[in-house]
Amino acid sequence: MEESLTPPSDEPAVEFERRVYVPHYEGWTAQIKTSWDKDYCYTKNPGEDYFHLLLCGEVYLVNAEERLCLNCAKRRGVITDDRLYWQRGVRRAPPPAF
Repeated sequence: MEESLTPPSDEPAVEFERRVYVPHYEGWTAQIKTSWDKDYCYTKNPGEDYFHLLLCGEVYLVNAEERLCLNCAKRRGVITDDRLYWQRGVRRAPPPAF
């Protein structure tokens, strides 16, 4: 008997929003790390006292010499998954540069 690759119709399929937005995009570019050179995110994770590696194939953001993984960029407010950020009326100030 062949297995079905689709979920049963009585169970709703869960979809995750994978799009991210950069509300204050001036100076930021998205890049894909294409080497195994040791490049580090410029922000430490909460509770850690070290900078973490960016891995080959990882999408990250660059502004001048600053590199941010997407998790740190979201935590710092550089990116958002809120698709309606532009409709919120008052614009926030750009996040601080480190």
